[in-house]
Amino acid sequence: MIRKKRSADIDITPLIDVLFMLIIFLVLTATFIQGRVVVELPKGEGESEKTENLLVINISREGSVLWGDVFLPAPTNSADLFRLASAATEREILIAGDEHVRYGAVAELLDIMRRAGVERLGLALREN
Repeated sequence: MIRKKRSADIDITPLIDVLFMLIIFLVLTATFIQGRVVVELPKGEGESEKTENLLVINISREGSVLWGDVFLPAPTNSADLFRLASAATEREILIAGDEHVRYGAVAELLDIMRRAGVERLGLALREN
């Protein structure tokens, strides 16, 4: 009787599938992190209203601006801000400025909004 040796083949197809999924996950995660601005809001009291057409503008500590989905690195260009503000005059806008950002950066953005014709504007605050 002749015995046949069993080969020790390992099927690596599932391993390749898992590695491929991990690579996709890491690439997607890296792209979502790039367009993020970290903002630490100042404390205060105010009223919150729920609106459907709200545009949130984030100003980071370094002065970079995240206008909805558009990222503007610091220093921001006033012409770009005016162009974006002019296109958003019918929307309700909420400015979320970091509590450590220069006061002049927020004041400049408010002035640009006023010149562009934005009428419905608010400042985001963190609850006490």
